[in-house]
Amino acid sequence: MNKSTLLTLLMIICGTTVLAPAQAQDELVYVAVEPCRLADTRQTGGSIPANGTVDLVAYGDSTAISGQGGNPAGCAHPRTDTTPVAISANFTAVGNQASGNGNLVAYAFGETAPTASLVNYEVGTNIANSSIIALCEGAGCTSDFTVRSNNSAVPAIVDVQGYFYPLSGDDQVGAGTWEGTGQGIYPDGTTSQITDAVAVLTQDGNFISGTAQFNLSVGGVDQGLQVGQLSGHIQGNAVKGIFGGCPVPAPDCVSGAIFEGKITGDELFGTVLDLGDGSTGTLNLQRTSP
Repeated sequence: MNKSTLLTLLMIICGTTVLAPAQAQDELVYVAVEPCRLADTRQTGGSIPANGTVDLVAYGDSTAISGQGGNPAGCAHPRTDTTPVAISANFTAVGNQASGNGNLVAYAFGETAPTASLVNYEVGTNIANSSIIALCEGAGCTSDFTVRSNNSAVPAIVDVQGYFYPLSGDDQVGAGTWEGTGQGIYPDGTTSQITDAVAVLTQDGNFISGTAQFNLSVGGVDQGLQVGQLSGHIQGNAVKGIFGGCPVPAPDCVSGAIFEGKITGDELFGTVLDLGDGSTGTLNLQRTSP
C-alpha cells in the first residue's frame, strides 16, 4: 500500500474523532483539568481522627475550597451547563504524621463507606493513589464526598484531576459529516496532498467510529480515491486513535497509524504518525453537518 495513503486516511478519519469530551463509562463525560488542591487536613486541624471522617466539597470558590485546606483561589469545574457527578482525584495519606498504620477510603457524601481501601499507609511513609469517586446528588447534599481514615489518625491531601458529567445531546459533537484537506511528508522528503476529504461518523459514549474517503496525490501524481475506517476515544478537546482497514474494496487502504489532535469549535487540527513507515502529516477539517 502507498505510504501516503496510510498517512492521509488516518489523518482524515481520525481527525474527525476529536470532537467531544471523553467518558469514563457509559453515559458519563470526563473533562480533565489542571490538578487543583481540594483539601489538606494539615491546614484545618491536622489529621482525620482514627476511624473518623472529613466531609469535603469537590469544587467551588475560594471560600469553599480554602476552608478545607485547598487552593486559596478555589477549584472551579470546567462546565457551565451542568454539574459533575464524580471526580478523578489523587489522595495522599501523610504517613510521616500518622498515629499508626491504616488506610483511607473515599465515597459519596451520605453513602456507606466501602470496605475496599483507597490508600494503605504505614507510619513514616507518605502514600498516594488516584481514584474515581462518585459525588453526592440530590437534596440533602451539604458536602460532595467523604474521606475516612481506618485504624489510625492521619492527615490527608486531595487533588482533583478531572470531573465527570452526565452525557447530554451537546456532547455528541463527534457525530456528523466533516470535510477538509491535509498534507503529509515521508522520511525521503516525498510529499502528499489530500483533497475532497469527507468523513461520516457516529458516536457512542466516548467512542467514535466511521468511514472516510478522500482524493490523494503523491509527489504531484494522482493516486485516486482512498477509503478507510477508524476507531478512537476522546478526552476533553483532545483525541488519540488507531485507524485502519477498508470497509469496501478500494485502490488502497490504511493498515495502521496513530492520530493526535485538538479541536476548537467546529474546526479540527491534528497530526498523524504512520506506524508502518514513520511518515507524518497534518490535517484540517471543518464540520459541515450535525
